[in-house]
Amino acid sequence: MRRVGWMVLWGWLACAVAVAAPADDHERGMQAYRRGDVVGAMGELRRAADAGHLPSQTMLAFILDRAGFVDESARLYQSAAERNDGEGHAGLAAALLTGRGLAKDEKRAWLHFSKAAELGHLPSIDLLAQALRTGQPGLPADAAAAEQWRARADALRKQAAASAPAAR
Repeated sequence: MRRVGWMVLWGWLACAVAVAAPADDHERGMQAYRRGDVVGAMGELRRAADAGHLPSQTMLAFILDRAGFVDESARLYQSAAERNDGEGHAGLAAALLTGRGLAKDEKRAWLHFSKAAELGHLPSIDLLAQALRTGQPGLPADAAAAEQWRARADALRKQAAASAPAAR
């Protein structure tokens, strides 16, 4: 019985380390990125992304897209979107809208921007509201829907402001 208890404890510890590692790699990657060490950031983020860490996938995709590696960037965004990640949907939508790394497909792009918006991705909500206000290729104008999205964006901004730490 005592041996089983130690085995369970070791198994739990191994799982805890496995879960913490991608988050730690992500944090090191973000610190490197903030310092301007893009190559170092990519190495740390790639390790975490390969382990399935969504924020690392989307940040690495962002960096790769800006560096001109649009095919790999689109694959990472696609993978994150398949797991219903707002940043993943938004990145995939931008790739589809512009044709960077994927065939241009405006209707699919707006579908993914809508999914990102539904998940609370504020830049996608703003973009969708503007696009619905004016109408875009693949998305007809709809003033009522545009107003609903604008109101949702305002509510999210107020919520964020209310939960932000007070400035000193």
